[in-house]
This record gives sequence, structure tokens and C-alpha cells, in this order.
Amino acid sequence: MKRISAVLVLPLCLLAAACSSKSDDPAAADGVSAEDLAKNPIQGIAAAKVLIDTGSYTDGPVWHAGEQVLFFAVPIGDGDVPGLYRVRPDGSAMKVRGGTIKDGEVPVGNAVDPSGQLITVEAKKLLRGGAGIGQVPVAAGYPSDKGDTPFDTLNDAVAHKNGTLYVTDPGYFADPPPTTNRLYRIGPDGVVTVAEQFENVPRPNGVALSPDQKILYVGFERPAAGTKPYIEKYYVNPDGTLAEHSHFIEMDMDSSPDGVEVDKAGNVYVANKAGVTVFKSDGKKLGNVAIPEQPTGMAFGGADFKTLYVTTQGTKIYSLKVNVPGINQ
Repeated sequence: MKRISAVLVLPLCLLAAACSSKSDDPAAADGVSAEDLAKNPIQGIAAAKVLIDTGSYTDGPVWHAGEQVLFFAVPIGDGDVPGLYRVRPDGSAMKVRGGTIKDGEVPVGNAVDPSGQLITVEAKKLLRGGAGIGQVPVAAGYPSDKGDTPFDTLNDAVAHKNGTLYVTDPGYFADPPPTTNRLYRIGPDGVVTVAEQFENVPRPNGVALSPDQKILYVGFERPAAGTKPYIEKYYVNPDGTLAEHSHFIEMDMDSSPDGVEVDKAGNVYVANKAGVTVFKSDGKKLGNVAIPEQPTGMAFGGADFKTLYVTTQGTKIYSLKVNVPGINQ
């Protein structure tokens, strides 16, 4: 077991090198056997093991294939100091950069865009990686009838192969609540549009794309009173705009679904109070993997993308080997 014990700053040149293309994914390059795709991804797998003890709540993991490292966020660290970190499979970790809650510089989620650059979701803005990480905002608000309106509390993002970003804003910072929550679409040209807004505070949270990128899954952790948490399925048009949508699955009332991931067979993984629950693309439940601390997010990684990394509300990040390779997103 490893533990973050020092604040180390990653040189920007190394971070830029780390952000190479997602085409490095060997599973995508070599293909996946029909036998692998047909497997129950969690049947017979070993229990989750500790990768690292951070001493803090962690979230927003994403794997970088070129550097073989996992980026993750510490929204609230020691002394309420948030930060963006990277960790290797052996548990050795480095702090990439810090932030401040006062200024809304709170790393929460991460994704990788088609050019291979790291996208970091902060509470108030999106940042693009490379040598200028932390310096070049992707966006800090959206147009409205009141002019450019700041984001409230961004949470998670996923990048489409055409360069479109989908970002959730569950409005955690709203004071007083309730607030209007939103799902944003940021086009390849950088234009921010509100793809959908929700008046009944359903708290949009985790997002993930299907293997063919024609479906966007969005988790809603806290719908209106009396409504179960659910995962919504949006159809994605070729230009990245969203079309019709419907419920994919409903979760238990107190499940509090968080991060969402998808494997190469199209199975959908949902981080929630019970652990990691997996569903087939038709909504059939395949099972649940218990995690010792409540999961917040997940990322597939490792040489064969069969390692699932799980961040938690506790102090540890866990890893487990699954039977079907996942998508790096």
C-alpha cells in the first residue's frame, strides 16, 4: 500500500509528454476477440485491492496509455487544498498542480480529448492539458439571456472523437438551493451550449460514451423527491448534438450513482454506494463488485485495459482486474 506523503510538482514538459493520443490504446489497435466481448466482465474476478492511500477523498480518474499513469483529482485535500495528481501502477504518485477552493480552482474530473490532451474539470472552468495546463481555459461559462453566465459546479466530462465535450453541472455550490442543473455541449470550435437543463434538481453527474460513440450515458444521482436515481441514454448525432433520450436503467433509491464507464462490449459500469454495478447495453444487470469505500469514479487502464481503477469517498484508490477490456475516455 502506498500513501501520498509529499507535495511534488510535475514538470510541465513531462505533463505535456504524458498527454499523447488515445490512439495509443492497444486494445483498440489490436481489436478484441469475440470471446472476450461475450464474457460477463465481473464473473469470477478477484476482490479489489488498494493501489494507493491518498489520505483524502478522490475523484475523476482517467488513464493515460502513453505514460501508463492514472490522473486523478483530490477535490478536498489536506487543509482543504485541492489538487490534480498522477499515480503509476506501482502506487507511486506525484502532485501535478494545486488549487484553491476560494477561487473555484477545484479539480473534480478528468478526460482526454481526441488530440490526446488532458481535460481537467474544475468547479468553475475546464482546462486543457499540455504545457499550458492550468493556464489555458477551455471554457469558464455559457451564453445566456443575461450574457456570459459562469458555470456553477462542473463535475464530469467526456470527449467525443469529433472533438465535442459533454460536461455535467449538478450545481453543488448553489446558495441557496435548488438551482437549475445543466448538461453542456462544447463543440470543437469551443462554443458552449446548454444541451439540456433541469429544473427539478436531478443532479447530473457521471458521463460516458458507448463504444461506437452514438450513445451518451448520463447519471442522475439525486432526482426530484420520490424519483429513483437513474442513468439516461442520449442518442448522439454525427455532428455531436444530442437527439432523443430515454431512461437506460433506474438505480436503488439510496444508491447515489456517481461515475459512469463503458467497456468495449458496451457494458455500462456505475459507481454507487453498493460498489461498482455493471449492466449490459440492453439494461440487464450483470452484477455488482463490492468496494470497501464508496466509489466516486472509475477508469479503465493497464496494458490490456482490463484494470479498473476506482476512486472513493474514503482515502484509497482501488484497482481490480475485469474480464473485458474497457474504453479509455
